[in-house]
Amino acid sequence: MRVLFINTIDKVGGAAVVMQRLMRGLHENYCTENHLLVKTKEGKSDDTIKILSKRSEIIIEKIIDRITRPLGLLYQTFPFSSRNILSAIKSYEPDIINLHNTQSAYFATPLIKKIAKAAPIVWTLHDMWSFTGNASHTFGNMSWKELKNDTELKKIPPSIGINTGSFLLRQKKRIYQNSNITFVTPSIWLKQLAEQSPLFEGKSIHHIYNGIDTNTFYPQNKQLAKQELGLSPDDPVIMFSSHFIQKNNPWKGGTDLLKILEKLNTFSNKKINFLVLGEGRLDDLNSFSNFNVVFKGYVHEEKYMVKCLSAADLFIYPTRADNLANVLIESIACGTPCITFDIGGNNEIIKHNFNGLIIPPFDFDKFATSTLALLNDKERLIEYSTNCLSIVRNYFRLNTMVKSYYDLFQKIINTNKLN
Repeated sequence: MRVLFINTIDKVGGAAVVMQRLMRGLHENYCTENHLLVKTKEGKSDDTIKILSKRSEIIIEKIIDRITRPLGLLYQTFPFSSRNILSAIKSYEPDIINLHNTQSAYFATPLIKKIAKAAPIVWTLHDMWSFTGNASHTFGNMSWKELKNDTELKKIPPSIGINTGSFLLRQKKRIYQNSNITFVTPSIWLKQLAEQSPLFEGKSIHHIYNGIDTNTFYPQNKQLAKQELGLSPDDPVIMFSSHFIQKNNPWKGGTDLLKILEKLNTFSNKKINFLVLGEGRLDDLNSFSNFNVVFKGYVHEEKYMVKCLSAADLFIYPTRADNLANVLIESIACGTPCITFDIGGNNEIIKHNFNGLIIPPFDFDKFATSTLALLNDKERLIEYSTNCLSIVRNYFRLNTMVKSYYDLFQKIINTNKLN
């Protein structure tokens, strides 16, 4: 089986992580021949091709995006990227094309119809963008169900100027209906939303949980992990991780994280180690006297991530938008309970009062008091930690995810041959 993967980037971000695990699993378990096309290449794999390499073409397509996006013409044409993607498809002759993130000014939406003629498409959805006008998440706004795009949505990334959301929705519907395309959602939450979209009428939508390799992500000795990270083994450790650590992060952490930590700092009567992973810094954290803040930057290496998660007594995740957060799965695979808001598919990973706590969205007081109460309850932490591992075994095994994709790919390929 020859599989062509397409994503914005090869190594960084949730979509890239899931895709890389899938690619590796398919090759190791089923000997698939994989190729990957990306806008940004950070790794050195020979099977990964950067779509554009000429500086002049990169600049021209950046200019196209800066001109067309304010006009509401989101992702309508990227001539050089489209040419190279079609050329790669012709060269590789894939049996199936697995799309992941496309919304980063390199993949023209009308291109879907063209590439679907070369091979069936399976599109793994990592957010809501495929069935909204422009927004990756709509935060409860359901205007897309009526092929509309409320004005408030046009400012949500990837943002547009003139609100052409209704046009973009109708365009996507026409493209999907005339393409050999199947959709996969990692969370039941996203599948239920997708099934309500008029864009996907008559299309197959499958749910496959993201899986994790428990030979890589597993609990390590907590006291030793703390010591190796320079943390006091006698003080509790809470951890937070996000791609970007900054105050204006609209999706994860940001001001919400600061509000929770400020309350924790007030309520706590002892020192708490706060382990922070991600690009950037939150200098406001230095004003919290009861926290020993340790920044570790963005972590690429899985083994180091495992060490950090194993060192943590509790992982906190105040998110405003999520599909199925990889970091929550990684955390429970390391036996570390989590506290998070009831957002997206979080409650499919964290079962309330079983392997962590689910807090009503944006109840910062309850988030802080629940965090402190759980940190001070060692017996409950141990119980939750054990339960974390059972959740992973039952729902988030990597081999289960890989087999589900392989079976789906094979079924689609066989059906395509008959037609």
